[in-house]
Amino acid sequence: MIKFNKTFFFVVLLFLTFILLFLSTNIQRTVLNKSQVDDYELSRIESDDFFFETNNDWNRRKELFHLQHNRNQYFNSPSMFFQDNYEPTFSCRFEQRLGINGDGGKWICDVYRLKQLKSCLIYSLGSNGEFSFENETKRFLPNCDIHTFDMKVFNCTNICTFHQVKIGDGINETKTLRMLMSDYDHTQRSLDILKIDVEGSEYEFFDELFSKKDHVSENIRQILVEIHLSRILKQVNNVTVYDYEKIHRLFELFHENHFVIFHKEVNLYNPHNAFEFSFIKLNRKFFENNNQSTTP
Repeated sequence: MIKFNKTFFFVVLLFLTFILLFLSTNIQRTVLNKSQVDDYELSRIESDDFFFETNNDWNRRKELFHLQHNRNQYFNSPSMFFQDNYEPTFSCRFEQRLGINGDGGKWICDVYRLKQLKSCLIYSLGSNGEFSFENETKRFLPNCDIHTFDMKVFNCTNICTFHQVKIGDGINETKTLRMLMSDYDHTQRSLDILKIDVEGSEYEFFDELFSKKDHVSENIRQILVEIHLSRILKQVNNVTVYDYEKIHRLFELFHENHFVIFHKEVNLYNPHNAFEFSFIKLNRKFFENNNQSTTP
């Protein structure tokens, strides 16, 4: 008959208790981690992995987007058009201005997220020889490949790759974004930032860009554009009038292609006719109204 050993029994019991506590703690940690990930899943999916915030905060963003988007009514006042129309519908927590203050610099959404990429691609269309945006962007984002385009010849040294070209819709010796990206074998890459200031040619440029869905038009993350009223002027019975439908259509194109406005800035050199807008693309699911009220 085996003699009962109290000491041995106590040691075994203590060991089993330790094992159970260890397993229980790890199970709880695993469940907690999964719960935390699940709580951030909505923002991750609806921003195509760009944002990562709680579902409650993200739903609040969505509700505020719909409220402001519906308030962006169409008022056709030439002297105050940009004051009355198209306010930002989204906010970036860590947006940052790269480039000089005033004309030349641009606001980018959450620059630090681009730092985390192994490589990124930036197109700057229209520079007029002012490279402060490229200089500061390269300093903050050395992993980014920057290509700058302009009608005139300029030298941006080793900060970017410069190309002399006229930007437009592919007519009258102009080149579209598809043409440019094809020329430099970028058609299968994502364009992380598209900066464009082409003095009114943005209307034809974006009409052509969004005229079809392909890898180029579907894979632009941020658009930083100066929009001009000068190109919506037309003559009717020898009277100058504004073709407002043209500019409203441009903003509808951005919306239809799932871009939201995260920054708006007046160009004080020409405040009634030129404004800077920054857009970021989200997943189409973001635009579905979930009817969940989270605001007070």
